[in-house]
Amino acid sequence: MTEVRVSVAGVTVRFGAVAALSRVDIDVPAGERRAVIGPNGAGKTTLLNVIAGELRPTEGLVHLGEQDATPLPAWRRARLGLGRTFQRSTLFDQLSVAENVTLAVRARLHGG
Repeated sequence: MTEVRVSVAGVTVRFGAVAALSRVDIDVPAGERRAVIGPNGAGKTTLLNVIAGELRPTEGLVHLGEQDATPLPAWRRARLGLGRTFQRSTLFDQLSVAENVTLAVRARLHGG
């Protein structure tokens, strides 16, 4: 059986009367990737914010491995191995993609 690394179960996020997410379920096995696509306002960023710990769901659970990460802040989730990037192709335009990734890994390993 494949280990599920990230699991979102029944996640709902409401902003007042508006449901940005409604009962979302997704499992991402270890070593796999998923794409989140949809039109503007579909809840993509809200879902990623919930998974990353930047936003708490109104309902539902987020698991990282076997641990319930729902109440954990973003920095605790990072210590469990969750990383997040934003819509920037490079941090430093003069560096290659590989050099930017190497820089990020070194910063993480050395607490930077």
